[in-house]
Amino acid sequence: MNKYLINGIEGVSSFASQVDMAMLVVFGITTVVFLIVIGVMFYFAYKYSSKRHARKDIVNIEHNSKLEIAWTILPMFLLAIMFYYGMTSLKIIREVPKDNMEVKVTGQMWFWTHEYPNGKVTTDLYVPIGKNVKLDITAKTNDVLHSYYIPAFRFKQDAVPGYVYHSWFNPTKLGVYDIECAEYCGVGHSRMLAKVHVLSQKDFDAWYNSDKKTPFSKESKTKENPGLALLKSNGCLGCHSLDGSPLVGPSYKGLFGRKTKVLVNGKVEEVVANAQYLKESILKPNAKVVEGFTPGMMSSYKGVLSDKQIDQIIDYLKNGDKPKKVDIKEKATSLLQSNGCLGCHSLDGSKLIGPSYKGMYGHKTKVLVKGKEEDVVANDAYLKESILDPDAKIVKGYSGGMMAPYRGILSDDDINTLIQYFKTLKD
Repeated sequence: MNKYLINGIEGVSSFASQVDMAMLVVFGITTVVFLIVIGVMFYFAYKYSSKRHARKDIVNIEHNSKLEIAWTILPMFLLAIMFYYGMTSLKIIREVPKDNMEVKVTGQMWFWTHEYPNGKVTTDLYVPIGKNVKLDITAKTNDVLHSYYIPAFRFKQDAVPGYVYHSWFNPTKLGVYDIECAEYCGVGHSRMLAKVHVLSQKDFDAWYNSDKKTPFSKESKTKENPGLALLKSNGCLGCHSLDGSPLVGPSYKGLFGRKTKVLVNGKVEEVVANAQYLKESILKPNAKVVEGFTPGMMSSYKGVLSDKQIDQIIDYLKNGDKPKKVDIKEKATSLLQSNGCLGCHSLDGSKLIGPSYKGMYGHKTKVLVKGKEEDVVANDAYLKESILDPDAKIVKGYSGGMMAPYRGILSDDDINTLIQYFKTLKD
């Protein structure tokens, strides 16, 4: 069990120990000075109170060279110590190593975006462990000041519109750590949160070279709706709620199919929030701004989201988490094509290397079992066995050893989908 209750409190970047040391030195010195000053104050208040000394006995001491020299030189010495530790830790943070992975960070109301060298854009930050990561930090033009803060890394850098600041870190421990905005930036400031995911080099490379926004999580036990996952990973929920409450933008709750008033070139029009309108709002958010909301707050997602991803978002806004009706033919055909089945089995009755799928289900056929001929009916059990153990019962007239078993490749759900599809392929 981790002795630290807060993830990352021990410091998980290469320079965290230097920053911690600077803080401890400053905190230690100021604490000692505070205790001395307060202690002397209470001691003098007690020793020289009016109850113990008559006013006529009080002597005004105007000068003490030794004391004055001491309280001048000692604070200078203490300040020099604090300056040294503060400067050395700051120098490490500011001197960016040449061997680094560069990520562009943009802050805007109220989320962060991270752009990688290969063009991938995410709201959470993904980095490999032990790798120097250079961040080019700015804020969106016409936005407000933000501050990019990763407490576990002892890293903080202001994000200013029109300026790019360079800084870096090197993560030393696998895990997920908080990213916060440390500069008050408006009503959504408290929701301007993200995560930095420190991955192994292998996992990072697999994610970086894929088309996925988020890497596969071995800890994930439930499949999240892909549309909802896209809304989360692209920072949409920072400005649009799911529960009906208004934020910077309209709530997603009950949005699909709703009539709403929008401003088009300064004129009010009424539109229906259908698929076409929602897609336009994602790609051209300022073309039709909902009445009562401020234009220019949302960036276009053109080039960020694919058409398929936009359709997944619209499907989620339309149906929520209700399961989408599965098209058996579409899914089965996709499985047959992606697994190379149609190279050996036809759908139209023509003979290839293996029997045709057309008219196969329920058909009586002769098969060879360990060299002996038997009659079987192509029912659910037979078809499943033929997919998982194709050489157990070979259809007479065809060669064994031609088909590889699909055990571990096709799930039970995939096999059931194929069997349901085969039932529809009648003679």
